[in-house]
Amino acid sequence: MNAESSPVNRQESNTQPAADVVHAILRFTRMLRYRSSYVISCIVLACLFGAVYYFTATRVYQARASLLVLQTGNDVSSPNMTHESHRQTLIPTYVKLFASPIVLDGAVRRLKKMPAEVRVDFVSEPERRWAALIRKNLTAKNVRHTNLIDLTYRSKHPRAAEAVVEAVTAAYLEFMDVNHKDVSKQIVSILDQERGQIENRLEEKQSELLEVKHQVGVYGPSEGSPVVHPTVQRVLSLNQSYLEVLQERIRLQASLAAIQDAVRRGGDLRQHLTAIEPTVGQELILSALGLNPQYTETVNSLERKLIDDRAKLETMIAGGLGEAHPKVKELSRVIHNAEEYVAQSQQRINDRLDRDRDNRIGPMLVSMVQERLAETWAHESELHRQYKQQESEAIQLNDHMARLSLVEHDVRMLTRMYDALSDRIYNIDIQQEQGDIRVAVIGEPTAPNHPVSPQRFLVALVCVIGGLAVGASIVYVVELLDDRFRSPEEMSEQLGLPVLAMVRKLAIGDEKGIDSLQVYTDAKSVESEAFRTLRTTLTFSGRELERLAITSAEPGDGKTTVLANLGVCYAQAGKRTLLIDADLRRPGLTRMMDFRGQQGLSEILRSELEIADDCTSRILSTGIPMLDMLPCGLKPPDPTELLSSSRFSDVIAWAENQYEQILVDCPPVVAASDAAIVGRLVDAAMLVVQPSKNHRRLVMRATESLMSMQVELVGIVGNQVGSDRDQGYYGYGYGYGYGYGDGYEEAEEGVQSESPQEYSERPLKVVTDAIKTPRGVPIRRYPDSDTTRRAA
Repeated sequence: MNAESSPVNRQESNTQPAADVVHAILRFTRMLRYRSSYVISCIVLACLFGAVYYFTATRVYQARASLLVLQTGNDVSSPNMTHESHRQTLIPTYVKLFASPIVLDGAVRRLKKMPAEVRVDFVSEPERRWAALIRKNLTAKNVRHTNLIDLTYRSKHPRAAEAVVEAVTAAYLEFMDVNHKDVSKQIVSILDQERGQIENRLEEKQSELLEVKHQVGVYGPSEGSPVVHPTVQRVLSLNQSYLEVLQERIRLQASLAAIQDAVRRGGDLRQHLTAIEPTVGQELILSALGLNPQYTETVNSLERKLIDDRAKLETMIAGGLGEAHPKVKELSRVIHNAEEYVAQSQQRINDRLDRDRDNRIGPMLVSMVQERLAETWAHESELHRQYKQQESEAIQLNDHMARLSLVEHDVRMLTRMYDALSDRIYNIDIQQEQGDIRVAVIGEPTAPNHPVSPQRFLVALVCVIGGLAVGASIVYVVELLDDRFRSPEEMSEQLGLPVLAMVRKLAIGDEKGIDSLQVYTDAKSVESEAFRTLRTTLTFSGRELERLAITSAEPGDGKTTVLANLGVCYAQAGKRTLLIDADLRRPGLTRMMDFRGQQGLSEILRSELEIADDCTSRILSTGIPMLDMLPCGLKPPDPTELLSSSRFSDVIAWAENQYEQILVDCPPVVAASDAAIVGRLVDAAMLVVQPSKNHRRLVMRATESLMSMQVELVGIVGNQVGSDRDQGYYGYGYGYGYGYGDGYEEAEEGVQSESPQEYSERPLKVVTDAIKTPRGVPIRRYPDSDTTRRAA
């Protein structure tokens, strides 16, 4: 059973919040509908403010340009880094460069040379603040998944916006050009000087070669002439090594000079890492940066595996596996984690380079190159010494042929060295024109003639939404302050009780007695039908409601009218009905039925006669068949004590034996505790609420008070409901008062009545014996007897 019902319970618990949300939305919509004047007023005011702002605000124009950034070189720290990783790491850096002081200062210098009409944004500002103003209105952002950078600037004039974007773009291009080309220019200059020196030596060797050939008598090419003695071969080998070391020394000197010059100027030394990598080695550079070779090998291995995994993923997808396949998802997750690790590795290297740019990179590079240059010098000196030694021996053995061979070899080596330097200079010239980072303007700065702010549509939309939000807030606050029930559904939901019937407003006349009852005088009217509906609802409620108490939250809610008309309905249905006026403070039922001055309940409760005889003698006929009434009698000074006595429970027991339906009129809950006392002695109580009058919190407090006293509430009757519109939303005022002074001031002879002031100052007392009487305990019943009725 539990297993079968648990899914239903879970479904109900899941649908309940959704139903509450829908109900809250519908309720708030209904609030807005009936308070629409607030919302419309707020929207109109917001639109007026928006119109004033639109016509008085300063027009702002925006210029836009697009730049393409490409990296053509490789990073020394990670040669296997993918293009996507490079883009994710470098593009944000180049975006931030637009706000750097060097670029903004370059833009300011260019703006100073432009006409005054394009400097409208800087007329009232000192020159030192121009860069800050440009940074404030300048926006640079990367287009997602591309190498494009969008640059925008806002100004008071479209031409001024274009001029600023143009100046910033030019300053940025100049910075990128200088930053990535100054190293190449220095190296080319140094290598060109070395090439000139080698060219001079080559000319000397060529002249010496001609002289030796003339002495030997060889005029044709002699490259094929054999060198017989091993000493000549050693000389040639030493000369070859010597020339290679000489070339390496020349390149190191050029790199050292360029690095030292960059350190003095405070330039970016990152570009020199690529230049010296073949000399000092990638492992040595990484070790100087605090990164071991194993770390690099790990990154390189991970990048190679990343390439293989991507190919494997493409093969899976091409083979028909969808993106939701577990293998595809797992492989995609592995690829994503590897890409993040590689990108983070490159970012860590770049961060370390940026952090140590001024303190470590320059001295590190100078120290590395100087150390390698010293080794090269030592190697060159040793090779030169051995070469001279072997050369003298070779000359002694074969002076002429050895000299010829050596000179020819020198010419060939110098020629190759000259060609190598020329090729290197040519390649550096090409890179100098292109650079490792290429920046191209693909969208020229343009500014439309229409302003980007204020925008008419946006201002109108903000005004409407703002006005609607403010109006809705005002409506919500007004509704919070308007502490009334707005619909039967809301009343039932908040009180947790069903609404048994809704009674319309009844015409108020001067009639007394049964002529003042709507059901008796106009039984076929719509108003009368509401009371019959109430009778039917109570009859088919599934509970025994032969003894029913009727009360209200506060005076003036119409509980007496509802009780009297409901009693007529029961009598017309053929049930012997008794109306008991238990409101000993303000007997409205007695006054309505015109029984004032008649003895009734108060005399019975103070009497010591037998309940059957005393009640039979004081029951009055209303003039309607099957309907009798027990009036209040003279108002006693202690109504609470009388109702709490056991004699009142005996009266209810006697009436239950004599009548089929008993209706007891009780005082309002907020006026006294009498209703709770009576409610514990009957089957149930019914609460009459006037939605257009009663405070919500007051009604809820009255309901909670009755329930805390263990009074069973059968439901609520809505009274004084007006038009159909009011049934969905009430908008009436409220007010109440309860006390004496209604003209019914007769006092029982021999009993002194308290004044209203004395009664109000005396605290209400509830007899504990009556309250402690548990519900369901049978009270005394009397045998059936004929009831003697007296006419009023």
